[in-house]
Amino acid sequence: MKPVMLLTLAICGVLTQGNHIERIQECNAHCAEGIHCKAKPHMSFAFCESPRKRLISSAIHSVNISTVMKCEKTKRCSLHLSVTSLIQISEHLRGITVCAASVGMLRSCRDVVFPRGTREKLDGQKVAVNHGCFNMRPDQQVHVTLRTIPSYCNLTWSQVYNVPGCHNNDLRENVPECITGKISYNVDEERRRLLVSVSGMLEDRDYHLRLCHKAFVCTATEEHVLLPKDSPHKIATFQYSKALPCLCIEGWSSMVDAPRTQVCPFINRTDELWHGLTFDHEVEALSWEPACSVNVVVTLCQMAGEHLCHNLVNSRQEVHKKKKVVYSKVDAHPRLCVKFSTDLGDWIKCPFLKGIFPVWDLTLQWGAGHPQAVLTSQINANLSLSLCRNTKNTTCDNIALVSMEKAKSVAINLTADVCRPDVCVQVTRTDVDFSSQVLLCDLQCW
Repeated sequence: MKPVMLLTLAICGVLTQGNHIERIQECNAHCAEGIHCKAKPHMSFAFCESPRKRLISSAIHSVNISTVMKCEKTKRCSLHLSVTSLIQISEHLRGITVCAASVGMLRSCRDVVFPRGTREKLDGQKVAVNHGCFNMRPDQQVHVTLRTIPSYCNLTWSQVYNVPGCHNNDLRENVPECITGKISYNVDEERRRLLVSVSGMLEDRDYHLRLCHKAFVCTATEEHVLLPKDSPHKIATFQYSKALPCLCIEGWSSMVDAPRTQVCPFINRTDELWHGLTFDHEVEALSWEPACSVNVVVTLCQMAGEHLCHNLVNSRQEVHKKKKVVYSKVDAHPRLCVKFSTDLGDWIKCPFLKGIFPVWDLTLQWGAGHPQAVLTSQINANLSLSLCRNTKNTTCDNIALVSMEKAKSVAINLTADVCRPDVCVQVTRTDVDFSSQVLLCDLQCW
């Protein structure tokens, strides 16, 4: 019998959380119509005793637990746990004790007793008993226990029940602990303003509104207003600087432990996260600090096509939350880019593609009867010149190391081998930790 009761209880709990919560007017304990029983405070803490033979099978045949709501007025409802059972009456069973216990609350017990006349008249029959209700809070996990009076060993029933949380629509609209208000907004992108209105909040409380950056908690910005409860129009205007996906509007009633609601107008603006790359010319350091808490892999790469960027060796850094990324000794070359990788995809930003950055370059010319590699640089730099075989397994042979002076060029004579279709000329900067490469292939020598 016990497995059947447990299954019934589990299904009941799920259905209650997904549907309308039953309203009640009273919480009094009582038995089925026409059957006399009494509710009393539970006072006994006696040890259990061996059951009489007639009680060996079971006195508790089924139990139903549900969440109910008692309302004083609109948006002023309280949650209760209702417990009903089907009890087999016996001359040796004076009643049933129900206890409800949860973390953070005192254990609450109640006795329902059957007078001697009822026990003698209904001996052996099953009677429906409503044990009243217990005060609860949203999302509590409650341990419910039924015991016989007297307390017979091995004739108890217990189960854990989950009270619906504030995700339940009925609770969110009627129980003060769950009422957050509803936030609506319009975005004025030209003026970078958010026009916010609130409805459905508690009528007898002031209401807080603010902008915040959402992570594990929502970190406040300077934008905050208090909407008075007697104000006929619950509206506010906020200025914002960046349309970040973690920028949210948060609202809550002015009371202790008030639930909060958040809406994030720019939650799909993921591309906004990858801005903010900075370069320090003095130490040649490239850095990025996320404006929002994010999990991302950052890699330096070299552009090799419109959507192709080859990762540089040893440049991978994993970012969790708001960790700052710094790359020291970086070559500020237009082809050197930063790749941001998340579960949603990759984003590539090339900080040196635009703006005034010192660069170096490679060109080829024909001079003095020889092909020549001409290196130019706007900074002092060490460059490595190599010839590469453009085959399946590319191999390169270094032919020159050149120390470049600022704003000067160097011409290096090459052999006729560079004119072969499978040979390329490659230049890399060697006095930094992260450098792009310039590679010229299919040279037209004649």
